[in-house]
Amino acid sequence: MDTPAIGGRYLTGNFAPIWTESDAYWLPVTGELPKGLEGTLFRNGPNPQFWPTSPHHHWFGGDGMIHAFTIEKGRVRYRNRWVRTPKWQAENAAGHPLFDPFGPPDPNVANSDGCLDCVANTNIIAHAGRLLALEEAHLPVELDRNSLATLGFHDFGGALKTPFTAHPKRAPRTGELLFFGYAAAGPFTSEIAFGTIDRQGKLEQLEMFRAPYSSMVHDFCVNERHLLFPILPLVGSLERAQSGLPPFAWEPERGAYVGVLRRGASAASLRWFRTESCYVFHVMNAWEDGSRVPPGRPRLSPRLLRLFHAGA
Repeated sequence: MDTPAIGGRYLTGNFAPIWTESDAYWLPVTGELPKGLEGTLFRNGPNPQFWPTSPHHHWFGGDGMIHAFTIEKGRVRYRNRWVRTPKWQAENAAGHPLFDPFGPPDPNVANSDGCLDCVANTNIIAHAGRLLALEEAHLPVELDRNSLATLGFHDFGGALKTPFTAHPKRAPRTGELLFFGYAAAGPFTSEIAFGTIDRQGKLEQLEMFRAPYSSMVHDFCVNERHLLFPILPLVGSLERAQSGLPPFAWEPERGAYVGVLRRGASAASLRWFRTESCYVFHVMNAWEDGSRVPPGRPRLSPRLLRLFHAGA
């Protein structure tokens, strides 16, 4: 199939979509798998259901597709399925794309429930017996771990009504899952929700605070005692999106901030620190060097948590 101009490099090479769902019960194995290695590796990534028609198409806007490699008794099975979000179902019924998450809103496409831009394409985790496909603008989408059938949005018994990060962190000692969600009060708002889910899957804490401005907050930092929220000047604007321009733009004059909060504490105790304008998608690690944040310092103290050991 010829590649259309729309989408460019996001439809070719390593970005090229897979257009079918399949089950391969036994894959050929070269060599020998280590004895005792058994289980399933799940992978999630953007994979559009149809050739995009929008000039704004970006790789991040592709529908989520789950790949499962199951190793059992020295043999490997494979299965892949699209995550059947409301967007995927509506477009499948129409037979063509209806919504572009990175383009201006289409007045001809109803999105009253706010779910038609959900793609569930960034990460997949298992927690408390549930398999969850994640992206940062909506609730998790639960899947059956054997068939990969989509079971629907998971809101932890109705307790969660805000976006849920694609990169929650699991506390190794307690088994808790810590999460956040930006634009928690609506598209391009500066409110950020955060919370904790216990090892049984019950939402224990859910609070909200206001960041200095609306930023794309793709990841956050967690260590044994603190949460850190990087607010970096990749700034979101509803007006920009509605005018057909990119919804997020680099505005370094806004400066950069890091919100620091002790784990388990109320949002009212969060403290902000200024730092140099930069952008980081993923944080590799965070740890403490010293026991406190010295008061009165205008910039992030070197005795605070080592923050941005990462690349965009």
